[in-house]
Amino acid sequence: MPEAFSEYWQATLGGLGRCPARAEIDPIPLRSTDFATLYGVRLTSLGSYRLFGYLSIPAGTGPFPAIYYTPKYQSVLEIIPQGTANLQRSRYITFSLAGRGQRNADTPYAAMFPGLLTEGIDDSASYIFRGIAADAVRGLEFLLTRHELDAARVVVVGNDMALIAAALTSGATHVVTTPALFYKTEELAPRTQAYPLEEVNDYLRVFPARRVRAPHPGLLRSARLRTPRHRHHACDGRRAGHPA
Repeated sequence: MPEAFSEYWQATLGGLGRCPARAEIDPIPLRSTDFATLYGVRLTSLGSYRLFGYLSIPAGTGPFPAIYYTPKYQSVLEIIPQGTANLQRSRYITFSLAGRGQRNADTPYAAMFPGLLTEGIDDSASYIFRGIAADAVRGLEFLLTRHELDAARVVVVGNDMALIAAALTSGATHVVTTPALFYKTEELAPRTQAYPLEEVNDYLRVFPARRVRAPHPGLLRSARLRTPRHRHHACDGRRAGHPA
């Protein structure tokens, strides 16, 4: 890994570490059930940006395995992914996080879809996914503080952010990921007209002299290098190591 690249992420995590989470947790009775209580969570991330997440805790004493849904490439935040059985919340702690710009975390910045992938892309310091990666790390850090948690069974689920969060901080025991943003971006973008990768094509049509390079492909390459061996990842969408 290039030294400058490592320093970039060390500086990012250092900045995150200087921002206390200042968690605020409020019950949401309307979305709670006999088998799980739902909470709205506010957290502070890099740059003192306030995030929002949905935390669901099963009824009972625990400890419970946990599923952490990292920020998605979409505006709306779901309690659990659409199509997932709600009874999952009876067995697992679930925590879904809106990264900066997503609904309920869109003050002062409201993301555009499409548009998020290339927001600030020409400057590694201001690139929006530097902040979103930090947001994903902060979410995992918060989840690991819950006393109901079985720390031996913590799965992180999502796109590239799941793998990156698990690589940049400790605590995840399993990773289920389908990278769609930073995996072979330069190679795959010219072959598609589908978003989000079409954003890269749009950007290069406007700025043909520019090329999309670091930190983008390196984000995922770094995650592979730094993820401990006992964690499992599936870059082709296969299910990997889901805790029982």
